[in-house]
Amino acid sequence: MLALGVTGDVGAGKSTLTRFWKEMGASVLDADEIVRSLWKRPDVIGKAVSRWGRGVADNGGNILRGEIAARAFSCAEDYAWLCGLLHPLVRIEMERISASLEGWVVAEIPLLFEGGVPEWIDATVYLAAPEEKRRDRNSVRGWDGKEILRRESFLLPSEEKKRRADMVLENTGTLEDLRETAGKKALFFRRLSGLVRYTVTFQRYEDALLYRDFLWKERLGSDFHCFRSDTMEKNTENWLVSFISRESFFAGLSRPHVMDRARGPYTATIRRMPYKKRIALSEELSQ
Repeated sequence: MLALGVTGDVGAGKSTLTRFWKEMGASVLDADEIVRSLWKRPDVIGKAVSRWGRGVADNGGNILRGEIAARAFSCAEDYAWLCGLLHPLVRIEMERISASLEGWVVAEIPLLFEGGVPEWIDATVYLAAPEEKRRDRNSVRGWDGKEILRRESFLLPSEEKKRRADMVLENTGTLEDLRETAGKKALFFRRLSGLVRYTVTFQRYEDALLYRDFLWKERLGSDFHCFRSDTMEKNTENWLVSFISRESFFAGLSRPHVMDRARGPYTATIRRMPYKKRIALSEELSQ
């Protein structure tokens, strides 16, 4: 699994970017959507009412998001309190959902760096956009330039978040320009998420080496390990070849004649791998 954390400027188009990636095959987790579900929990509503009074909820006990925002962004203390209430719950729910996913996973987390990058996130993407475009996008929410600046004053500076991100994307053009950028990155991320570990068992060490050399020459495998495995039968031995390859290469891994006397390949999903190592291994394999 490859898990990406996506964040960016206020109004940069994060939701649009993740929507494009969902259409292109990613499993998408939305922190804002989880927050909306949390505001339906009586315990969460009760804590907000206890702090700010009945004015943050309607007569039916439903939270009024505009009232919550007005209070949370009024001072640093209230903002920190709200973050302390919601963020741990959001992170727990995201991690719970991600544990059942495979392949390419995208988590849209507006306060990704402010709250700390979760351990299960492999790489971070920061989406930036010019101030004028962000003002236009946020106008439908009734936010003017001053409101955007007020909200951003509670966040880390954009340049600092760009510095921390593994990848920075610029949303400076049209919607189709962003879709094109998303498409190019989608191909890259799908390749990275398609890496798996295979294991093949041979009875002879020489066959194991022949198979390893074949994979290396054809660029079908990388990160090889060849080791002896104990067996229950006397005077017999097994040699295991373990390697990284693409899931899409499965059919081609059984081509060499030496595989007639082998068992496998068996596939193991890679849940975690350092992002830079994943890129390096992917580049060693055929595209």
